[in-house]
Amino acid sequence: MRDTSLGAKIVDIDIVVEGSAIKAAQGLNKELHGELVTHQDFGTASITTNNMRVDLASARVEKYPKPATLPHVYPSTIIEDLNRRDFTINAMAMSISKENFGEIFDPFNGLDDIKKNTIRVLHRNSFIDDPTRIFRALRYKNRFNFKLEKRTKTLMKEAVQKKMVRRLTGQRLLNEIRLVFMEDSYWETVKDIADLGIFALKRKDFEILPKIGPYKMYFYISCLNKVNLPLSSNERRLVRDLNKAIAAIPRIRKTSKNSTLYNLLSQLPHSVVKVIPHIKPELDKKIKLYVRLARIKPFVSGNDLKRLKVRPQKKYASILKKMYNLQLDKRIRTRRQALTYLRTSI
Repeated sequence: MRDTSLGAKIVDIDIVVEGSAIKAAQGLNKELHGELVTHQDFGTASITTNNMRVDLASARVEKYPKPATLPHVYPSTIIEDLNRRDFTINAMAMSISKENFGEIFDPFNGLDDIKKNTIRVLHRNSFIDDPTRIFRALRYKNRFNFKLEKRTKTLMKEAVQKKMVRRLTGQRLLNEIRLVFMEDSYWETVKDIADLGIFALKRKDFEILPKIGPYKMYFYISCLNKVNLPLSSNERRLVRDLNKAIAAIPRIRKTSKNSTLYNLLSQLPHSVVKVIPHIKPELDKKIKLYVRLARIKPFVSGNDLKRLKVRPQKKYASILKKMYNLQLDKRIRTRRQALTYLRTSI
């Protein structure tokens, strides 16, 4: 109903059933011949065909045993189901039953709020019961270019002041951050999050986000030092590398030796190194210098050390590193000089 009323692209169809959504899905799939997936524990099902997805759920009411926890659910009527929703624009439905096909159910005037470009929360404790609704409200606000209704904004601020977001599990919080960065309007949303004080971040802490492409979410997460999120091993490594890059900035700024610059940055993925000038534009020249240094091939190799009968072999790595550093610092400028240095000094 919401996206239809807004004239937005319909990505999937949501159907609420008074009764068993799984049985309804099984019957519907006899007509659609799609891929049916059912979730007995939640009473939900989905059907995917070549060109659409249909999600079915049983009408339900929700009871929250404690704030910021997942609710207990019980069967209900469609009106009771709409009453447990988060915002008025999500509390609308249109009947597809033969008896009253096309009848609109809009008990909270969601259509009127759509006309007014307004996000309005249904219940006073909505953000207390489920703090993920704070992020959802901000996503909708910026996706649809809506405004938060005055009482909704007040209730949201109260939930933030009570630190309700901190009660969410790391997984639920990570899911919300992912959803924020999937939006075209993510930049406006992260600014709203900062202005609300949800995390200990100011706008200036992440002002580079629009400039760093696929790293924006991970840079944002790297700024959330005290927030424990269940990232994958690859994601943890990426955040760790970004943190290393940020930590290296003072040394990059101070160093005047090519070898020191190279050894600092060669520990990081090249793609992460390229982010540094966006964090500190004044380091652009040094990063370009590093890129040139990284292309320089060593004058000598382990084979040269073998031919010169250098012993023991376990020292080869440190010797070659020393030789390469001398080369980067232009203290050795040719292969001949490098071999002479090896013969006389090693």
